[in-house]
Amino acid sequence: MTPAVKKLLFARHFRSIVSAVAGLVAAYAVAGSSLGSNVELNALDIQFRIAQNTRQPDTNIVIITIDQNSLQYFKRTARVSWPWSREFYALTTDFLTASGARAVVYDFQFTEPDEDRAQSVGAYNDSLFAASIRNAGNVYLAAILSRQEEQDQPGDPLVKFPASVVAVPETRSFSFDKAYSPLVQFQEAAKSIGVVNFVPDEDGVCRRIALQYSYQGKPLQALSYNVYTDLYGAERPMTGSLTSPYLIYWYGKGGPDGVFPYYSIHSVIVSAMKHQAGIEPDIPLAAFRDKIVFIGSNAPSLFDLKNTPFTYQEPYPGVEIHATAMSNFLRKDIIAEVPFLTILLLSILLALAVAVSTNYLENIVISSGILLLLSALFLTAVTQLFLRELLWMKVVFPLFAMLFTYIVSTGWNFATEGRSKRQIQRIFGQFVNPHVVKQLSADPERVELGGEEVEASIMFSDIEGFTTISESKRPKELVAFLNSYFSMANDVFFKYDGTIDKFIGDAVMVQFGIPLKNPDHRILAVRAAYEFSRTVAAMTAEAKAKGEPVFSTRIGINSGPMVAGYIGGRSKKEYTVIGDTVNLASRLEGVNKYYGTSLMISEATADDRVIDEFLLREMDTMRVKGKNLPIRIYEVVCRRQEATEQRLKMVQTFEAGLKLYREQQWTDAVSLFRTAEKLGPDDPASRMYIERCEEYRKHPPGKGWDGVYSMTSK
Repeated sequence: MTPAVKKLLFARHFRSIVSAVAGLVAAYAVAGSSLGSNVELNALDIQFRIAQNTRQPDTNIVIITIDQNSLQYFKRTARVSWPWSREFYALTTDFLTASGARAVVYDFQFTEPDEDRAQSVGAYNDSLFAASIRNAGNVYLAAILSRQEEQDQPGDPLVKFPASVVAVPETRSFSFDKAYSPLVQFQEAAKSIGVVNFVPDEDGVCRRIALQYSYQGKPLQALSYNVYTDLYGAERPMTGSLTSPYLIYWYGKGGPDGVFPYYSIHSVIVSAMKHQAGIEPDIPLAAFRDKIVFIGSNAPSLFDLKNTPFTYQEPYPGVEIHATAMSNFLRKDIIAEVPFLTILLLSILLALAVAVSTNYLENIVISSGILLLLSALFLTAVTQLFLRELLWMKVVFPLFAMLFTYIVSTGWNFATEGRSKRQIQRIFGQFVNPHVVKQLSADPERVELGGEEVEASIMFSDIEGFTTISESKRPKELVAFLNSYFSMANDVFFKYDGTIDKFIGDAVMVQFGIPLKNPDHRILAVRAAYEFSRTVAAMTAEAKAKGEPVFSTRIGINSGPMVAGYIGGRSKKEYTVIGDTVNLASRLEGVNKYYGTSLMISEATADDRVIDEFLLREMDTMRVKGKNLPIRIYEVVCRRQEATEQRLKMVQTFEAGLKLYREQQWTDAVSLFRTAEKLGPDDPASRMYIERCEEYRKHPPGKGWDGVYSMTSK
């Protein structure tokens, strides 16, 4: 994999966009599948159930049912079995006419002539019912449409068609050439004929009805829509708000204890008989005044129960489906569907939100929580739109867009950035401050493992007197001592965001400003080195009190450009730094031995912040082996706030002597170095310069001497 491709794959914005696109494509495929359709429909059913009883159906609609109770009543009291005589329907129609019903709607086909019975003639009963229909003038009958197949029996004649048809836009058309319709005499007497076909969805649940049909090229309308356009089409037209098939708004549970008033037909027939005989009916005539009365069956044995979004509570009578649609039209409870373009734009926004949160947040718990929160907010908003505005927004595409985006992002992160995070944890976990590791894990792009030039500070530290210590301790004691020493070093260096590059025997190599870049690397390195040296001094004092060998540390610090990277062979690699800056830091640690100091830094490290915080003593100008340009080196004496007047005077005197030394004024320089030695008791550096001056006084350095000391060894 090329670096450019790798960088692209690891780029968060690129991952976010690609993850969102992949999630959207996958979600679109699911939404268009049979599975997605079923999930969408079930989600819609849940919204109907949440919304039940929040809207009330039109109070002008009542239902009369041929229920199981009515079947048993007439069989028990009058020994009348199903199918009943048409006389019963004539009585019912006459009673409703007398009550002043606005419309009488039969959800029966009445396709066969009535039977002859012992006490009645079928043809006479049919004529009675036809006369009742004609007399009422507001009776609507039902037909079922089908398609003629070869070898099928022909259907029934259909001669009655709506006087006027109010067409609506269609998303699906329905054309038939066969009908199961009422007897012709009933059709001719009726106000109109409506279609009672159902349009079940893929899962077999009735949620829609077609509003218009074509029968042998002639237009017909659904029973409920036919009644509405006939009664209210002129004064309350529905033009522009309906499409066919029509999605019904369900008010709640169906059946006698549901949302519509129910009357058992046997009580209506008995009331009609009493009314005809001049007796006060059980059901007052006023119960049906100005009502639209739907008559159908809900007896299980008559097989007119349908699956609806509320079937889980109780089967829905077919007649109530038509009554529900009628109520929708009357109350304008029309469900509007949110356009796909709106759903697409929202899905894009949600997918991008999930992608960004997953790719930019390091905590999978937080990103998962954001996914759940966005899903919950989306579903809450969708539900509120449905409850308040009857706006139906399909949820499968947006929800699956978020889910698939999350899966793609998480998987991609695990394969790329997650791998990088684990690699960073493995490389830096033991040697870097945990909070630095956390920042690197959160943003692996902040460190280039392949190699990069960086500006940083490097510190080398070594134990002076380690040989004596190792000779005085048994192996286990020596290991315990080193573990204690290095643990202390860990604590100090981590405190100042140092990265322990490696332990080399009793030596330590520490990086500052690597791997997490930090412009304060110089001052952090000096602070860490000074605190480390003070801590070692305390350990030495404790060892001396116990009568154990004493020791001290030598520390060298240099700052500047270097190459950092994951370097090594096939079997072993480590994140380290290389370059002249690193080599000089190592040399400075060794230089301490020559000058008798413990903490030496280069002029590249001694910036303004270091000079302001620490008292530095210029120690020399030296030229290391293999380099032509000289560098100034400084001893870190103490923090300025800790400096006593005597120590300040010692540094000033020493540096004055150093100036005279460079001017080859050997005698005066020796005098100042002797004064400095007295001010800073046991100052090897002053003694070293006294010896140099004495040597140069005997053997002058020559005409081209520039005061630079050349190191001939590492």
